[in-house]
Amino acid sequence: MTGQTRLNAYVAGLAVAALAALAWAVPLVSWQAALAAALAVFVSEAFASHFREDVDVSLTNVVVLVLVMIGGTPLAVVSALGSLPIFAIRVTQQRAIRIPFNVAQFAVTATVSGFAFETMHQLFDATFVDWTFLAAVLMASVSHSVTNHAFVAGAVHFSSSEHFMAVFRSVGPSMLLQVPYVGIAVLAVVILEAASPWALLLMAVPTLIARHGLLAFQRLDESYDRLVRGFVKAIEIKDLYTRGHSERVAELSVHVAEELGVPYDQRRLTRYAALLHDVGKIGVPLCIINKPGPLDEQEFGAMKQHPSIGAEILHDIDFLAPAIDIVRFHHERLDGRGYPHGIGADDLSDIVRIVTVVDAFDAMTSTRSYRRALTVDTAIAELRRCGGTQFDPRMVEALARVVERIGWEPTVEFASAEHLHGHSIPVGTAQERLDADPATEGQP
Repeated sequence: MTGQTRLNAYVAGLAVAALAALAWAVPLVSWQAALAAALAVFVSEAFASHFREDVDVSLTNVVVLVLVMIGGTPLAVVSALGSLPIFAIRVTQQRAIRIPFNVAQFAVTATVSGFAFETMHQLFDATFVDWTFLAAVLMASVSHSVTNHAFVAGAVHFSSSEHFMAVFRSVGPSMLLQVPYVGIAVLAVVILEAASPWALLLMAVPTLIARHGLLAFQRLDESYDRLVRGFVKAIEIKDLYTRGHSERVAELSVHVAEELGVPYDQRRLTRYAALLHDVGKIGVPLCIINKPGPLDEQEFGAMKQHPSIGAEILHDIDFLAPAIDIVRFHHERLDGRGYPHGIGADDLSDIVRIVTVVDAFDAMTSTRSYRRALTVDTAIAELRRCGGTQFDPRMVEALARVVERIGWEPTVEFASAEHLHGHSIPVGTAQERLDADPATEGQP
């Protein structure tokens, strides 16, 4: 069964559960209350903040908690219909299957959190607003968060090779936000209980503060990306022959990490590290970087220092600290014969091994000043030949599966002819050139 088939079956099962919840809830709610609740969810989702990759974060859980407390579980369940127009509008940006998935998981999650609140409320005979009532609201909030994250983790698991718990753990820390959300929700109910329409305006204050926090996180996330891309642009302005190389290595490295079931946080680190793996070339003389043809021994010695230079450049940037070892070690080998430090397998993490394999693969399948691009099959064969000594065979096979699945093609475009200064690009595989000219051994 393919990933798409598993995902379709998963969403279909979730949709059936949602339809059952709605069939139970709709007769219990007046149309006026249902319209107001759906409108509240619509507004909340309309102002959602982008969080990571294709994930958006909204304050809908606050709305659901308020609806559970003032109108009961049926009203909270029906409110899920308010998300339908928003997801339908976004269908041009997202796969259509996300419409039934999101609406269905909203309805089922509201059902779970509503029953959690009512169970706690009845168990402790909670009175508004004492500590037992607050405990019931907190239970409802945590139930909402856990259920929501579990459904999302399930969708990722069934549509990819990622393990369910690995995905769930990557979003788990956001459950810490449930405490302030509970405070906002309880404040809203207190205002509603006061029956003062003007007092409802006060509800906007904590809600806007919470949303401002989400937007601040989003802007910080975006600033990280801009900083990394600034480094990449600096590399590629200087290095005429490898423009696009960092982007391709980052894209393929993330695919390989996904193939191996690496969790989201580590995939993000992989992406940053792959984008920045050659940042040390900024410190290598321009005449060496843009030399058409093989480097001599002295020039190659200077080029071998770029991993150490890159690590030094990134040393004081806190959020990039986990990526420094990838930058420092991406030319090391399992047998300890790499450069610049000559460390072996025991010191090379899985992410370093992924980036090392993908970096070599893209270098071989890209036209460079010293040789034309190899075919994908030839490059994979070369990686396999060096497996166990230079490259990790597990990473090589994962890369082979990825390039076959996505239909990766060699990069044959090259800098304009004048950049070659009259030199021609050699023809032949890396091994053929090494056999013909031993002096080029070990060059990038």
